[in-house]
Amino acid sequence: MTTVIVDIHDGKFPSIKIPIGTSVVWRNQDSGAHSAETVRNSGFYFNAGPMLPGQTSLPVVFTQGGTFGYVCRYHHGMSGMIDVISSGPIEIGSPQPGHGRHLKHYHGFVTGGRSADALYMTHTPILADPRHHFQIILKSSLVNREDIEAYNMLRDSEYGDGKVDIFHDHLSLPEIGSGKITELPKASMVYQSDSGSDLVPGTKEDSVRVRIDKVILFHQFELDKPYPDGLEYIIYGDQQDVFIDHVIDRAPGFHSVAKLKECPEFWKSCSDNMARILVPGKKIQELPPQTIERAAFVDNTFQLLWLPPAGVYRPTPQDPLIPRDGSQAKYNIRLENGSESSIEISRFLHFDFKLLNYGVLILEEN
Repeated sequence: MTTVIVDIHDGKFPSIKIPIGTSVVWRNQDSGAHSAETVRNSGFYFNAGPMLPGQTSLPVVFTQGGTFGYVCRYHHGMSGMIDVISSGPIEIGSPQPGHGRHLKHYHGFVTGGRSADALYMTHTPILADPRHHFQIILKSSLVNREDIEAYNMLRDSEYGDGKVDIFHDHLSLPEIGSGKITELPKASMVYQSDSGSDLVPGTKEDSVRVRIDKVILFHQFELDKPYPDGLEYIIYGDQQDVFIDHVIDRAPGFHSVAKLKECPEFWKSCSDNMARILVPGKKIQELPPQTIERAAFVDNTFQLLWLPPAGVYRPTPQDPLIPRDGSQAKYNIRLENGSESSIEISRFLHFDFKLLNYGVLILEEN
């Protein structure tokens, strides 16, 4: 059997022509994670698995002829094509239009805070990339006067305490944790509507200076840590803004950021320090191996557990603290010392499960 190695460069897949029976492996030459997979029920389904920078996929054997399109799960618009013919020479062509040479490695933060001198930033982790295996919460502030004025004006408008995303080129996250890096000099700041699809006027790219004033939490994932008997959250903020972040260590998991209606009674100081709370009655369950209908899919346990085909989970999960019956988002909680209290959520700012599970999330209520 002939094996063809296909290199991924600059966020693009090359076109491929191979005879039936050829085995194809993909090699990731980019700085970010990629996958190579068809959508489910596409006729000839294959999934080469997740590939971190420098990694090579498992082989996929093409046993039938046809033209097959495939995509990268992590980059919208990045696609490739394989033409499988009955016989003939192997041809590796030019890359298909895709993510392009502008592909960069970014760290993203979800940001809350009513004032430009008190931004609470929580890092958006990615399980597929070890450089993002950190849960980080920062208190920061804007530096440039024009950015300060624009931010404060937006917060005083109808946009209020809506979600703000901050992105910057790759920096060492451990150096942020140690205090060596204290500023993000060329950040992009993106304001989005609650739907997540509409940009709000004021978005700026690669020109915002963000000063890191305090590291509230810096935690590296413990990938073998057992799940708690409930959903665990970090609470942090000040008298004006109090937030909770779901505690992250492993997959399956989810990243969730919500703003509380007010400083809870048990945390009267509402200081820059953090506390841990547990929401009983809801928990994450282990995901069993999946039985996946496929043709020509070479897999292993890792892929079956963490990378099932796109579209397996419908509808898309939502934050588990959003009441399904439309009632008030108020919950009894348990503190670290074993005592009980309650919190009330006024706004859900962020929820993501794909980056932490390659698309997998299992949540159950007791």
